[in-house]
Amino acid sequence: MHQKRIRTRRRVESVLVGGTPLRQRMIEVMRARDLSPSTQELYVQAVRKMVEACGRRSPDAIPIEEARQYVAGLKEKGVSVTLRGCARSALRLLYEQVLGQVWRPVSPLRRRMMEDMELRGFARKTQLSYVRSVERLTRYFGRSPDTLSDEDIRRYFVHLTSERKLARATVTIALCGIKFLYESTLRRDFSATGVSRPKRHQTLPVVMSREEVRAILSKVTEVRHRACLSLIYACGLRLGEGCHVKVGDVDRVRGVLRVTCGKGFKDRNVPLPPGILPLLEACWRTHRNPVWMFPSIGTNSRHKATSDQPVPLGTLGQVFRAARAVSGVQKHVSIHSLRHSYATHLLEDGVNLRLIQSWLGHCSPAVTAVYTHLTEQATSSAAQQVGRLMSDLA
Repeated sequence: MHQKRIRTRRRVESVLVGGTPLRQRMIEVMRARDLSPSTQELYVQAVRKMVEACGRRSPDAIPIEEARQYVAGLKEKGVSVTLRGCARSALRLLYEQVLGQVWRPVSPLRRRMMEDMELRGFARKTQLSYVRSVERLTRYFGRSPDTLSDEDIRRYFVHLTSERKLARATVTIALCGIKFLYESTLRRDFSATGVSRPKRHQTLPVVMSREEVRAILSKVTEVRHRACLSLIYACGLRLGEGCHVKVGDVDRVRGVLRVTCGKGFKDRNVPLPPGILPLLEACWRTHRNPVWMFPSIGTNSRHKATSDQPVPLGTLGQVFRAARAVSGVQKHVSIHSLRHSYATHLLEDGVNLRLIQSWLGHCSPAVTAVYTHLTEQATSSAAQQVGRLMSDLA
């Protein structure tokens, strides 16, 4: 295994060293953005394949329109979605960051929609989801959204639900994005389309016992990941909130954690259990990042161990799934199940529901009240009542 890692590192170094000045500038840009060596290698290889497909011309001699056509043609050649995405990202970085060209010009309608979302204070992730929904509508009909009729929009959602049979959440996101475009940007009456939000299925969240939570956390070997997952459970955080905890958010004197990246841009203070402080201290000593409590591991000109970004959400998800697989826990749980378990365990110990609502950052007590149906006390007492009522059936 050690020899395999050495061979891989030498292969990556051979790809990233030497070459033309243009290639060196691209590598410098990728290093400045803290891309991993393996990602840099994939990007360089993607550019090399485009050069070979375009008659071995230099990338700066290949028009950007031709480069976009090359990426579009990869699907017809049967290239996988992953490799197509890698090629698109590599060429976009080359043309925008190195050559100073716009990879994809923004239409006036799209720019106006993005400005409207900025004025509403939408999160960046929400903006990207809405724009992506409108892009798919545009690709389906092959023309601008402002030329579509109400019947066209209705037919599109029939296609999503009846033909493609997409999940309710996926259709809802598409509906919200397209509805925002027509109502806020185009000033059209969306109700005339006859499309309504799909009915939401009422499902109870999956809750783990205290033993199951500790069984999973005990299988996380790296201190940084274990500390982050433990903090998510100990404070009832969402995944994004846990990954974006800063060193200054931990108030040891008052014993609280300040959550500054909450949903809806709502800050809140959450009690910080003293028992987790030694784990957080051990985590910070492994990297000593001045900003992030759980930084992303990469290369940085100021610090060789960590980067200026927090740990990616996907990385923590992979760690949790791997730990769950070897922990013996059979329930279908995710990182968000730690938050559900936190609220349920507090209710079981008699903590006031109104306090739990505040700590979770819920706007309505009705959202928090769902956990009252998941406590062992409520379930066992109700089961005993049912048993007494039905005792004479036998």
